[in-house]
Amino acid sequence: SLVAVVAVAVVAVVIARLSVAYETVHRIHAFARAPRSPPPSRVNAGKMTTTMELRSSPSSALDVDRLILGASPLAGIYAPSSDDVANATVAEALALGFTRFDTAPHYGLGLSERRLGAALRAALGESEANTRVKVYTKVGRVMKPIDEVTEEEKASSVEWGNVPGHDGCIFPEAPRDVLPVLDYASGGFERSHADSLMRLGLDKVEGLRIHDAETPERFEAAMSGGGVAALARLRAQGKIAEVSLGMNDAAYVLRMIRESAPGTFDSVMMAGSWNLIDQDGYEVLLECQERNIAVHNAGVFASGLLVGGAHYKYAPAPEHIKAKTAQWQALANAYDVPLPAVALAFALAPEIITLCAVGVKSPSEVAQNVAWLRAARDVNPQLWIDAKSQGLLRHHIPTPSSPS
Repeated sequence: SLVAVVAVAVVAVVIARLSVAYETVHRIHAFARAPRSPPPSRVNAGKMTTTMELRSSPSSALDVDRLILGASPLAGIYAPSSDDVANATVAEALALGFTRFDTAPHYGLGLSERRLGAALRAALGESEANTRVKVYTKVGRVMKPIDEVTEEEKASSVEWGNVPGHDGCIFPEAPRDVLPVLDYASGGFERSHADSLMRLGLDKVEGLRIHDAETPERFEAAMSGGGVAALARLRAQGKIAEVSLGMNDAAYVLRMIRESAPGTFDSVMMAGSWNLIDQDGYEVLLECQERNIAVHNAGVFASGLLVGGAHYKYAPAPEHIKAKTAQWQALANAYDVPLPAVALAFALAPEIITLCAVGVKSPSEVAQNVAWLRAARDVNPQLWIDAKSQGLLRHHIPTPSSPS
């Protein structure tokens, strides 16, 4: 019916805006943009990538437990949300089979963590909130009470663009009694972990991701300041199960993996580098496959372009990118499958990509993403052959394999 068509269109537009926001909140408030190519690696001996190819997995393996609910929108991106909406969103996700959730102190200066933890406890109770689901959060920023922040930190380390009332802040409900202080050293990671547990109201989290270490200064602080080693100690003590990364720039992800000892990282979350438009993360996937590091893929809708948006990588989409998106849309239409379903099928095609993050802020958006995932199971294999023949994908890029 016309009403149903309009309703689906409205949901798609909202999800498009959220896709832009979810990919953006990882770094838009940084003091300086990380360069696309980082400085030369200090240690090249760690390189393990060979001429091997990426292994693919069948589309029949696309179950809801391979989705991570991205909780940054629970903090209210661009517009206020509420505890009730967060509770309903998380309850719907649990009902539909989500078991993994991703958040960060960065999202609303701790508000995302508070709302996620409260929603999990409301839906599951204290005991099951600690045992039935897996929560990932991030380190790299410490939320300090204002009166604890020194003048030196205010001048050099406070991320003012993420503070309400300052240009660039996209979380209008963020608390005004704390300031985000960049800290990638061991003490900062340890404090951030402890503070996150308090905000979440949980006994432990599944993993900690090093967040946005994509400038030379942040990278060096995490590597030489003991941050990576601190996470390894927390894992050895049984306080976390995974040491992880949460970054946008594939070059920095690759460098951090290669400059760390084998076995340092259990997983990486890479945003915006493996989707129908952009496969810059190919070498990262190869390296992770060689080292058996699980990849959690974020930004799979290409800044919202693949769900009807108009922006790509923090700016209006250039004409060649819009043309490529239109080609994908035409191909999806030819096979009578939603383009977001094609995007999810592709995002989870490499075997090394075990999980895919989707940012949602309402129960209807949870349900829409699950519907797209179910449709992704039935994408005609010929679509991928056509995509490569049309030049939409290079021939070596993996697509969903046939069930064995």
